Amino acid sequence: MDKSVFYGDDDEESRDSGGVDKRSRRGKLLLLLPYDMEVETLTAFTNSVFGKPEHLFILSGEEEEASSSSSSLVANLDMTIPSVTLPYNGYKYSSVHGFMACNDGTTFIICNPSTRQVVSFHCKAFRTSLGYDPVRDQFKALTLLTSVYDHIHNPSLMMCTHEVIRLGRGGRVVSRSSQVTSPYYLPMTVGRCINGFMYYGASVPVPNEAETPPTPVFVCFDVRNERILSFITTPKEVLVWKVYTSLIEYKGKLAVVVPNCLGYNHFSFPCLFPSLVRPCMGQRLISQGTNKAGEIIFSPTTLPGRAKPFYVFYFNTDTKSARRVRIHGVADTEEFWSRYGLTGVCCASFSPQHADSIAFL
Repeated sequence: MDKSVFYGDDDEESRDSGGVDKRSRRGKLLLLLPYDMEVETLTAFTNSVFGKPEHLFILSGEEEEASSSSSSLVANLDMTIPSVTLPYNGYKYSSVHGFMACNDGTTFIICNPSTRQVVSFHCKAFRTSLGYDPVRDQFKALTLLTSVYDHIHNPSLMMCTHEVIRLGRGGRVVSRSSQVTSPYYLPMTVGRCINGFMYYGASVPVPNEAETPPTPVFVCFDVRNERILSFITTPKEVLVWKVYTSLIEYKGKLAVVVPNCLGYNHFSFPCLFPSLVRPCMGQRLISQGTNKAGEIIFSPTTLPGRAKPFYVFYFNTDTKSARRVRIHGVADTEEFWSRYGLTGVCCASFSPQHADSIAFL
């Protein structure tokens, strides 16, 4: 059965201890499956963009039968995590083998919405991504320790240092290693883990040639063997918008959704279907992946406003057609905004094909 998981922030301190909503979820579905099951999507929103961190909402829903051009999801609140927020604009969260991960400063947070397990640990720098080794069934976090400021203070710097954090049962940190090195690069996107390999966009400065534009690449990290496997050179247009360039998994392979520099909202999608995306006009649309049918999903980076409906858009690359999906229950009523004290800008994130897992770290 297809499901969706959504997440965001609130500022209500009267939730139960630990920020977990004790309301029952569809546990029967989990008991019918030996390990995990597919879900359609993940969504997040927060109202603490310019203020103190509040709460992270996690909601789930099942997709209703789609019509010819639109369908809808009904979201139900499953749990909240206190003192977690979302970065403003661009890519937000990642879903890796049933777990969601995010950076909150130098704190790395991993959550399983199905089991409500939440673990967090300190990292030595701000850029950490979650990876999974399917051969050894092990999660690892990769942190880039070398920053752009290191290069500014030492222009002759030729290497980057990374920390690999291995996770064991209970989400505890089993070990840390800072022996992973690579030629120097500047990261431009967050990591995307596909089949045991982590990819992210980066730029490589040309040594001793400050006037020469850096080379755009995709960095490939081998999660199992804990080494930077390769730098894959890519056309400069692919990473020109940096954080707005989306790395996605498309039919089991790495793909990139590239912003259209001349198009409205930086993507040509709204220009192709202006009437379909009219409810989201003025909002930035990004893509973080596809559904099981291979449709590329576009979503706004913020909620549309107080008590307004939230939409995402599915684009079929074969038929060049699109459909709009409304997500009911995600801050689309006045009662929801008032109950959780939502105000101002609410950042949003949408990550498709989350594997609903009953596993624990």
